Amino acid sequence: MAGHDTEWTLTSAAQPIAWAFSFCFTCLAVGCLPELNRWTGFLLLVAPAYGALQTSPKLSPDDFFNDTYSRFVIILSSYIVALCFMPGGRAGITKNEAEDRDTSWRRGWKRAYNARGIGMAWENPYLWPEQRSTIVFAKPSTDTFKDKPLEAPASRFSLATRGKWSAIFIRLGYLLLNSVLLSLYFEHRVSATVGYFKPSDMSPEKEVLLRRLFQQMFSDEPSTSPVTVRELQIRALLAANKFIPDILCLSAYHDALAIFFIATGIDQSWEWPPLFGPLTESYTMRRFWANFWHRLVYKSFNFHASTFTRMLRIPQGTPFSRILNNCLVFVLSAIMHAMVTTLYGGRCAWGRGTMVFWCIQPLSFVLEGLVQYNWKQYRKSSLSWVNTSILSAFETAVGYLWVVAWLLWSAPKAAFAFQNCPA
Repeated sequence: MAGHDTEWTLTSAAQPIAWAFSFCFTCLAVGCLPELNRWTGFLLLVAPAYGALQTSPKLSPDDFFNDTYSRFVIILSSYIVALCFMPGGRAGITKNEAEDRDTSWRRGWKRAYNARGIGMAWENPYLWPEQRSTIVFAKPSTDTFKDKPLEAPASRFSLATRGKWSAIFIRLGYLLLNSVLLSLYFEHRVSATVGYFKPSDMSPEKEVLLRRLFQQMFSDEPSTSPVTVRELQIRALLAANKFIPDILCLSAYHDALAIFFIATGIDQSWEWPPLFGPLTESYTMRRFWANFWHRLVYKSFNFHASTFTRMLRIPQGTPFSRILNNCLVFVLSAIMHAMVTTLYGGRCAWGRGTMVFWCIQPLSFVLEGLVQYNWKQYRKSSLSWVNTSILSAFETAVGYLWVVAWLLWSAPKAAFAFQNCPA
């Protein structure tokens, strides 16, 4: 995963490291001062965020780490800006005004580095699977809501209620497992699947899949470029490449940070829910992004998207505004990934290389929504005699196949675009 045109040295990394500390300290300072003027907080962030992003490719000798750090700078900057402008964004879940105004470093950390809103009034739901709120796992205290249960509810995800050292050792095991799986994946992902790539595997005509597949299946004329098993294997590998490294690597970083902050006593185990949800929840593309994929960008990107649509005088809370805001969240994700790809010298990042994949994701929501609506009508009128559990199992199985099919079609688009990008 490492790789640089010039040899990395600590001296050459001095400036990126200085910008990184400046950026992280500024975010912490904004978090420590909840009553800081919103525009002041925004202006304080601009210079260190820009400097950290521009120097991020030279931060370490590992390009994958640098790429992740670049995205971290953009995501954290987006979140801090949203935190400054979001009504009640810096209000804790405790209903304790004194604590909400607390300027200690510990409270600043919990405000600033908390893009999923853990322990905040606006936290993302279901961060711990099966539980809508993380605060139910906190030990009883005068800080928790009066109407919250005093004991954590029973759950198979007992890591939330583990003691300090038990939680640390379990996460050490997860960290080791993710590291081993990541190493094995990068070592065997090609040779163990389809053999090494050939130039013909990524030729421009093979980027188009559905049209060629329909022609091959239904046309009387022989296809000039038939879809082969090897080609489907290549697409499956490219789709896996889009997600598996991020899942394993980000989970490893997440566990390492959890171990540090739990060990130091700054956080408790319940404040570090899994970064990714259960993969079994991914039987629609909407659930893939909402219930499985990490939610680090959603709250801040959605805040920026809804702010933009409010400026256009679009009423919020309507089905149209929700769809539009979700589309804009993916557009912002596309912009973020295109910025990072361009920063690392990637060509075509602002075209099919990066933008297309993220911008077409809401299309899957529309398609599956239409199918679900019509299927629900048909099921109600013509399949009422079929056992409900059998129908549910059938729907779930079809849902998994749909998710795999969509990712096989959409995820490799960027790889083909980069491979065939003109110089």
